[in-house]
Amino acid sequence: MGLAHARQAGEFLKDDNIGKIYYSKIPRAKQTAEAVAEKHSNKVELVEEPLVIDISWGDWEGKTYKECFGAEDGGDYFKAPEKLMIPNGETFYSVMDRLKKFLERFWQSDEEVCTIVSHGAVLNCLGLMIMQAPLDHFWTMYMSGCGVSKVIMKGISKFAIDYWNAHHFLKDK
Repeated sequence: MGLAHARQAGEFLKDDNIGKIYYSKIPRAKQTAEAVAEKHSNKVELVEEPLVIDISWGDWEGKTYKECFGAEDGGDYFKAPEKLMIPNGETFYSVMDRLKKFLERFWQSDEEVCTIVSHGAVLNCLGLMIMQAPLDHFWTMYMSGCGVSKVIMKGISKFAIDYWNAHHFLKDK
């Protein structure tokens, strides 16, 4: 997302009622969370949350699509993400299981609004869960890099994502 964009996200969110920003342990997610919190008009609690960390790429960490899939474009991975088996890593279903635990805990808390800063796989899976869409729709939700999403939950029947990794706050150069 870039630090400048994170600051712009912070400016965009500065007056929103956000109690906590949950971020993955990946350094750029923390930097993004800090940049958003720094601009906020109220004190926002930053929480490193292991349940929102991006998918573990295991043996594929840091490798190109061609090294992992034999194709520059990702090959069958893009056609059938539900079948993806990452050596010594996770499946997208594992990510969804973690997110479900996070959402259940969030729902049982007194919180009503939070922001999640993580990476594409986590936020894409969250969207699929909320829409009750099958995993083969993963790429229809796709967002790249580190993202910021605002989640609102006021009881089980009032759950929404106020914005979904919105970039409409980004200023054109």
